[in-house]
Amino acid sequence: MHVRSGQAALAAGALLLFVALIFAAGCSGPSPGSVPPTPLYTPQTTILINGGGVNPQIMVIDKGVTVTWLNLDMGIHTVTSDPGDPDSFTTPPLTNNHRYQFTFTLPGTYSYHCTDNPAIKGTVIVRS
Repeated sequence: MHVRSGQAALAAGALLLFVALIFAAGCSGPSPGSVPPTPLYTPQTTILINGGGVNPQIMVIDKGVTVTWLNLDMGIHTVTSDPGDPDSFTTPPLTNNHRYQFTFTLPGTYSYHCTDNPAIKGTVIVRS
């Protein structure tokens, strides 16, 4: 009889712990209305830089989207908007595995280039 009450207490304690863990997991998500941080790499919004150019060379996005340029090349590169673009941007020198982000708030066509490597150029088309 003494063993049985010990097993019952153990089972009750395990059940209580299980319920507490489920409750805690449900409460640890992001609060309503909070904006998750921009991930380092999402294929839909990241332009990869290498010595031979950029990938993708043309990206079409909606207004308000943040684009990330990620330098995968061992060389140092910059990304600078061309004159006449609806808004201008320029990166600091990007070394290997460094990134730059720009949020496009104005619709239009943005052409950009690397100031040191003419092969690195591309276009971002922003829809309204």
